[in-house]
This record gives sequence, structure tokens and C-alpha cells, in this order.
Amino acid sequence: MSLKTRLTATLFAMGVAVAALPMTAAPAQAAKMHGCDYPYVCLFKGSYTTGSIWGHYKDPGYQSMPVAYRNVTDAVVNTRNDDSVWLIDTGANPDRYICIPRNTAVNLGNYAHPNGGTWANDVDVIKIWPASDNGLCSGTTQVQQGEV
Repeated sequence: MSLKTRLTATLFAMGVAVAALPMTAAPAQAAKMHGCDYPYVCLFKGSYTTGSIWGHYKDPGYQSMPVAYRNVTDAVVNTRNDDSVWLIDTGANPDRYICIPRNTAVNLGNYAHPNGGTWANDVDVIKIWPASDNGLCSGTTQVQQGEV
């Protein structure tokens, strides 16, 4: 085999090896947001920038808030990459929800409640949706509201 043929074969083999490198995916990076660790949904007294976390939730499904913390949430941080979250007001008739998409922080006082006022201090149940919802609210990455 000539030197030129060996050099060509070596360069070809190196090219194949280098081309295969980008196919190895790096693990997804989970991020902490406003003091809330991944993969939690944190609920705040006060804004998410200056308030304090009173609770954090991780498990998908409906979960009632402790009696002492019902209707005290002013802000929410959803660090989950694939899950949206409903904050539910069961005192409204019918029950109402505000949907927080994946990787989103929201001050609830910035959102009008359908019954008047804002969503701040009007939440008593949380629902974390499973990953099959892709972390969207009605197909979008925007905060949405609705009736349960």
C-alpha cells in the first residue's frame, strides 16, 4: 500500500471518528430559578424576587395546600422542564385556574382574577401536570386562565 493510500485511509478513519462525536448528547442541565431548586414548583409569600418560599411541590397530580397557607400565595416559580402547573381557586364558582408553563416565574398580582381583583392570595390547590403535556398551557408558553 502506498504512503498516499495509507494517509488517505487514516484521514478517512479520523473523519469518521470525529463525525461520531457530536452524536453523543450531553445530559440536560436543570436550573435553579429565584431560589427554587429543580424540579420543584415553589410558592412565595411576596414576589418571587423579594418574597420568601413558603412551600415547594414536586409530584404530579392535585395537591391541597395546608390550611395555614391557603390563599396566601403571591408568586410561583415553576422550574420543571416538561410540566405545566395549575394554581386553582376552589373558592370561586366555578373553580378557576391559572396555568403556569414550564420554566416560568410569575407574580400572581400581575394577573386579573375572573371574579375581580388579582390571583394573589386566591390559590388553595396546585396541580402539576405530567410530562406528557410538554409544559404548555393550552398549547402555548404563555400564562393562561380557565375554569376547572
